[in-house]
Amino acid sequence: MQFETERLSMRRMTMDDLDAVYSHRKNPNTSKYIGAPATFESAKERLVQACQPWKGGVDERLILAIVKKPQAQLIGELVFKYVDAGKRVGEIGFRLAEAEIGKGYGEEAATALIKEAFQSLSVDTIQAICAVGNQQSQGLMLKLGMKRKNRLNAFLDIGGEKHDVYIYQLTKACYLEL
Repeated sequence: MQFETERLSMRRMTMDDLDAVYSHRKNPNTSKYIGAPATFESAKERLVQACQPWKGGVDERLILAIVKKPQAQLIGELVFKYVDAGKRVGEIGFRLAEAEIGKGYGEEAATALIKEAFQSLSVDTIQAICAVGNQQSQGLMLKLGMKRKNRLNAFLDIGGEKHDVYIYQLTKACYLEL
């Protein structure tokens, strides 16, 4: 899968992306609400997984590079997975390099992924999960047209601590009205 926006290109990861992936995954500020900062080995393991052919199984992650044009600089990653194939529910996630946060790249990339998911990946609902304390991601999800649906207590393990999360959702019908 590959798609573009005005400023970005989203593509499958390659092993050549290792240094850039490690750079943004090791940063405690970009990992704060996702998990422990990556070691070089854990970033490499994640990248090896990202480079495998995607079969679209439930909970199997499709991990895409977010590449800034025209420099062809990898600035983050997008994730899509089916969480309930029978009900046609997909989940998205995203992470940006710290220097690229606040420039609209997250919204631009996620908007393009949502469009692609509704058009090409046979989903009727897209959801995203974020830690209750992650105000920036919550704001982004609202900009994407998502609505807060649920709160799950002690759902996310970050650094050995359990955190509550919100689930945001956007249905295809609501997306088409945006």
